Amino acid sequence: MADCITFDPDRDGFGFRNPTGRTSDRTGGGRSLRRSDAFVYGKGLCYGMAAAVLLSFSGEAKGIRPPLADLSLTPDLLAVLREYQLRQFYPRSILATVRDWVATGGGRSERVLGRLRVVGAGSDPHVLCFGPAPNRRFLYCLARAHAVVPYRVEEGRVYVYDPNHPRDRKTFVKFAHGEFEYGGFRSREGWGITLVPLSACTC
Repeated sequence: MADCITFDPDRDGFGFRNPTGRTSDRTGGGRSLRRSDAFVYGKGLCYGMAAAVLLSFSGEAKGIRPPLADLSLTPDLLAVLREYQLRQFYPRSILATVRDWVATGGGRSERVLGRLRVVGAGSDPHVLCFGPAPNRRFLYCLARAHAVVPYRVEEGRVYVYDPNHPRDRKTFVKFAHGEFEYGGFRSREGWGITLVPLSACTC
C-alpha cells in the first residue's frame, strides 16, 4: 500500500526539471488555439507533474511507470504530462479549487496547515498551489501560479516536491505568525495557498 511507504522526492518525483516554453505540438486551430496552449503549457507543467507524482505514488497513474526519478523527458512522457496539466481546467478541478479558495478566505495561510493532507499519510492527498489572495495583485499572481506536492510537516515547515527543484529533499514552505514564505511566493506580497485534492485530478 502506498500510504505505508514514505514519499521521497529523490525517488518518487521526476528527476528532470519542469519544462518551460513547450507548448502543445498539435496543429490546426489557428492563432487563438496557439495562444491558449501558450497559457496552459508555456510557463511549465508544474501542475501536471505534481498531479502525475500523486497519481503515480497512489498507483493510479496511466502512461507512467515508477520510479519516476529514472525517467527521461521523452516526447511520449511530455504528452502525458501535458494531459495532466490540462486537468487543472476540468470542471471538477476548478470546483475543488474555488471551494478551497473560498473556505480559506482567499488562500490565507493560517487556514492551510490544519487541513493539509500530505502524500503518503492517508487518502486523497493535496496538490499545494501558490496562487492569488484577494488583493490588487490577483491577476499577477494568477498568471504566475505554481504547484508542488507536500509530503511532510515539521515544526511550521511543509516539505514539498517541487518540479522546479528535482530530487531536492530540503525544499520547504515556511509558516510563521500567520504568514508563509516559499522562495518568491510570500503571503505578505499577495500570494495565497489553495489545496487541490488528488480526487479532483482524476477523470
